[in-house]
Amino acid sequence: MDRMEQSGKEWMPLKKYWQALWLSALVLMGGCHMDEQKEQPKKWPDTVAFQDEFTREFMASTKEVKEGYYLFQSKTDGYTMLFPKDAVVAKWLYERDGKDFESLAIGWDNEEENLDYSIDLQYEQGEHMEDIETNLYLLSSRAYADYNGSYMKQEYNDKTIYFAKSQKDISVDDKHDTEYLFFSYIKSNNSHQGVLFIYSVNCNDARKSCQVKVEEEEKTAKMLMRSITFYD
Repeated sequence: MDRMEQSGKEWMPLKKYWQALWLSALVLMGGCHMDEQKEQPKKWPDTVAFQDEFTREFMASTKEVKEGYYLFQSKTDGYTMLFPKDAVVAKWLYERDGKDFESLAIGWDNEEENLDYSIDLQYEQGEHMEDIETNLYLLSSRAYADYNGSYMKQEYNDKTIYFAKSQKDISVDDKHDTEYLFFSYIKSNNSHQGVLFIYSVNCNDARKSCQVKVEEEEKTAKMLMRSITFYD
């Protein structure tokens, strides 16, 4: 079980912290936004991802590579993926150990539809990433609901994705809500690299109504998972 103890540099459940931290991020972004408009009024796109100083460190280009998405480049140089233009990387939850380990949390919301989103990612490289069973166990235990079901295996030329989904009932101020989770272990076919990936969505304010279009969210989650490209 050494691998399990070592690997969890603890992967915090983002939903416990996100709303309070999101408000802090908006306050900080406000100040940064004003300074940058004075100093570099045309340099950065007017999107959340680029107006947040820490988040834009991960953006490979100021151009959208798909409508609504930029290209995220890991600081390990191990992989890239699509990144929502309205999202931020939580600096206070970011961890990296050289080229071999990176853990990050991404969050954004849709105020109009009262929806709150998060993605938790953990990247590692090493021979232990070939142990599919152990990595799926770790992923299941970190998917908030202690998932006990099976995974669907999807093979591509460059990677294999082990996908599952679940949901969890949550309560806020005596109001009940459902959090929908889509998660996977994404394994490179050409190297000892892998990513544990959790995409979740629920009402931003549980005291107000919202409607999660589960099938559409699953398509989005799978699209983001497939967008991960590993580099040796």
